[in-house]
This record gives sequence, structure tokens and C-alpha cells, in this order.
Amino acid sequence: MQRRERRITSIYSDDEERVLVPSQRIRQRVLGPLAKLLPRLGISPDLLSFTSVALGMGFCLLVPISFPLAFWLLMASLLCDGLDGVEARATGKNTARGSFTDVFCDQMVVAFSVAGIAWKGLVHPALAILFVFIYTAMVTFLVLHHLLQVSSHWIIRPSRLLLYAAIALYFFFNINLLNVLLTLYLLTLPLLVLSFWRLRNAL
Repeated sequence: MQRRERRITSIYSDDEERVLVPSQRIRQRVLGPLAKLLPRLGISPDLLSFTSVALGMGFCLLVPISFPLAFWLLMASLLCDGLDGVEARATGKNTARGSFTDVFCDQMVVAFSVAGIAWKGLVHPALAILFVFIYTAMVTFLVLHHLLQVSSHWIIRPSRLLLYAAIALYFFFNINLLNVLLTLYLLTLPLLVLSFWRLRNAL
């Protein structure tokens, strides 16, 4: 029963878990003490998730006006995103409902972030649309993999953290690798097809 609950509340593929679960434990140790203080301030994990979306939306809207302000709003959004899961685990509120909320909010921030950099002209709009489609579809499929208990071996998502790192690289050093990165992410399209085929055969 414990195994089933862990998998329902996870969106990691079988291969991603080998890397991301250990990093999650490190984040828990580092941010855990801070996360335990948040409930005393009336800040819940869900509130952090929704705040991350609001800040991501602010990034998108402010990019053409003030990129520095927009960038730091995005960093604040990522901090909220990093803290919501840590607080949920530290306070025993890591439920399937909270995990679903976190997943949805993460996708919203990704979409707003890509829309913002496309609006600023840092990436080709077609690449932006394809990336958001592939990333969102793959996350949705991974949730179905866990719910249906279908193998997700070899299913690896494009890294949103690399996307944010590329945005930071442009902000601090004016080096734009975003088009290159999103082009490389198109190579994960066959993995999306593989995921679809496995899920289809399981139904």
C-alpha cells in the first residue's frame, strides 16, 4: 500500500527517480527547517504553489517592460516551487491532491516562462509552442503511467531546470542558448510517442 501511494504522488519516470529523488532529499535537508516555519505564518504548500504561478505570470507580463524585474520574479517563483513540496513533506501534508496541485502549477509556470521569453524574442515562437506541448503532454502521460502502473522506463522529460538556467545565463552574461536548447528538446518527441504507445496498449 505504501508503494502505491508513493507512485501516485510522484511524476518522476522510473529513470528520473534515480537522479531526482536523491536531489529531493538534499533539498529537504537544506530547506526543511525554513519550511517548518511557514505554517506558523499561515503559508500552506498550496499557497506557495499558487503564488509561484502568480509570479510566473508576472514574469511573462513584465518581460517586455523590465527584464531584470521579470527575471527576479521568476526566481521568486522557483523558490516558492522549491518550498511547496518541502513544506508538504516536512508537515506530513504530501497528499495526492497537493501533488496534483503542484504538478498543475509547475506546468503553468513553464508555459508563462516560455511565453515570456518568446514575447521578448529570445526564442522562435514555433519552438516555444512545440516545447510547451511536448513538456505538458509528457508530464500528463507520466501521471497516467503511475496511475495505471505502466512502465515509464526510458521516458525522460525535457528539463525545465535547464530552461531556467538558460534564462539565467542570458540575464547574467547575455548569452542566448534558448533556441539551441529548445531545438535539442525536440529530440524527446519519440519518447512522447513511446509513452503514448505504452499507455494505449495498457488500456
